[in-house]
Amino acid sequence: MPLYEYECAVCSGIFEVILDLDGPSPSCPNCGGDECRKLIGAPAVHIKADQATRRIEKRVKDYLLDGKVKDAVRFADKASSMVKSDKVKQIADKLHQKSGK
Repeated sequence: MPLYEYECAVCSGIFEVILDLDGPSPSCPNCGGDECRKLIGAPAVHIKADQATRRIEKRVKDYLLDGKVKDAVRFADKASSMVKSDKVKQIADKLHQKSGK
């Protein structure tokens, strides 16, 4: 079931609810108000860390094979800030050591 974010028209509270697609609009958990509107938000996407790590390693290797060391370092830094994996952090650290930056 999807997770929806709602805003209450009575108290302006924002809350999340897991609902069926055809389910009725929820009441506000803060004030009990029935005038709640669904907010539009970006969907959450989850990639397993081990899959992400393999994809990151491959992309870094591809950059290095093409001689694009700066791009490899930039990509590894960005990836290590987004994926909480020791392996990705190690890749970024090694690239910094080898490139002298």
